[in-house]
Amino acid sequence: MIAPTADLAEFAAPKRDRWGRPIITPPDGGKPVAYTRVSTLAKTLDDQSGLMLWKQRQTILGVAKRADLYTLAKSANGDKQTLNDVAKQAMDAADSSAAANTGTALHSFTEAIDLGHDIDAPTEYAADLAAYANATKPLTVVLAERFCVNDVLQTAGSFDRLVRLPNGQTCIADLKTGKDAPRYAHSTAAQVATYANSLLYDPLTGARTELPGPLNLDIGLLIHLPIGAGECTIYKLDLAFGFQWAQVATEVRAWRKAKPATLAWSATA
Repeated sequence: MIAPTADLAEFAAPKRDRWGRPIITPPDGGKPVAYTRVSTLAKTLDDQSGLMLWKQRQTILGVAKRADLYTLAKSANGDKQTLNDVAKQAMDAADSSAAANTGTALHSFTEAIDLGHDIDAPTEYAADLAAYANATKPLTVVLAERFCVNDVLQTAGSFDRLVRLPNGQTCIADLKTGKDAPRYAHSTAAQVATYANSLLYDPLTGARTELPGPLNLDIGLLIHLPIGAGECTIYKLDLAFGFQWAQVATEVRAWRKAKPATLAWSATA
């Protein structure tokens, strides 16, 4: 990207509850409340079947690598906590977090590039970072990794980038490193749309400010940087679709808290 045009310093990180939800002071003051993370909200409606099958495969691979995990599972006698621990260790043994860790690293390296900092990245990712720098040349980064809140949806989080387009407008851009990100961009569109309809938030004071504009609320950007491919492609996201997805996701989360079953009667022998 072109050199930044604004101060990119991030505000202090917000406090979080035991589930990792950010604690937010309401717009009119009062007792702080927990807001849903934007990424959590956006994934509410995702089809999780593929992810569940992948986790099952990884667990099997991990147990196959670690005979001690097989033994521990057999000795658990159905104890849920022990089996959960076996499953977690099996996922680790299968290097299940490797791609996520690399993706996090690429996020950090690209942010350093946008801020004009020198980076010392592993040589195997040099082609990826060069592709990113080339693909984002038409964009000017205005803000990076800034925390914001949407008080209507009661959700909060940090967007990857706010960029200025060649036509002078600004929009939210999200970096994804998974190979299939453009094919399954529903939650990404919801994420970006939620950020675009949010306000910058200072966790120290609770102050809210508008995003720099003129902000385009119709489109956002998906910056696709698949790990190890040496290529970077930018896609447009339909934010009208994305915000509708976010609104439905909010309703679904509320429905899940409902209790449709009540006790009619019970019987004992």
